[in-house]
Amino acid sequence: MYIYERGSLGDDPSRAPKPAGSGMWSSPPYLRFDNLDWFVTDKSTLTDRLKRMVNNLATAVRLSWNSTQPITTIRLVGHTDNTGPEKYNEGLGDRRAEAVKQELYDKLKGLLDRVLIVVEKSPGESKPIADNRTNDGRGRNRRVEVFITTGAKPSSPPPPPPPPPPGGKIDMRKAAEEAARRVEEEAERRRQQQRYNRPIPPQPPRGKSLSQWLDETLSPLPGWLGHRIRDAVIKGSCYGLEVLLTQAGGRLGDQQKEELRKQCEEAAKKPIR
Repeated sequence: MYIYERGSLGDDPSRAPKPAGSGMWSSPPYLRFDNLDWFVTDKSTLTDRLKRMVNNLATAVRLSWNSTQPITTIRLVGHTDNTGPEKYNEGLGDRRAEAVKQELYDKLKGLLDRVLIVVEKSPGESKPIADNRTNDGRGRNRRVEVFITTGAKPSSPPPPPPPPPPGGKIDMRKAAEEAARRVEEEAERRRQQQRYNRPIPPQPPRGKSLSQWLDETLSPLPGWLGHRIRDAVIKGSCYGLEVLLTQAGGRLGDQQKEELRKQCEEAAKKPIR
């Protein structure tokens, strides 16, 4: 599903984001996630189909935060077909990307402190991926491209040291100790936030098994990757049950643990009543 984009978005090196002091790479390897295409001509509003596609993107982002490669940055680039003036199309492309950004804000509540969503300047009609002479080609060109980066969230710069007292001499040793204390407090705050501020996954609907629900939820991902994540979630949940029983004072032998895992994995395949 992902295609590495080495350099900046839109194959234009001048567009590479380089925020000073943000801790991000100046030219990270982007992963192309999807094309949200077939916007209505001269419109930036999202159709029901586009809303479903954005919802799939949001689901993939949430699930990624239960993996070792969470999605930390989403970059959006709006495009148009060749209908209308060039300058107007650049603004239309920007409005389409902004509409996707706002929809993601609604879908990713609780994760916005960990996921950065950025709208890149639209090239308008200048970068088509299909033939504008056909209706199908124009529909594919009316799109918002989605790029992501994964990995550890870029760290923020350390807080500035306190200002020196007016009219007095600066004790360099105390200033250094205070700065180190502030950095450590900020690091601890972030560790606690990542530990406790994790979203609670939704409950599978009745009539479906946990395994079926996970397959549907992970359907935007490649089949092999979705199956690996599904199996890891089920096995991890079963192991968590074993840990809880142990912490509650239960004593399980190796054979009992194996039997508990089997029953748990079989239960994940049965519909929820």
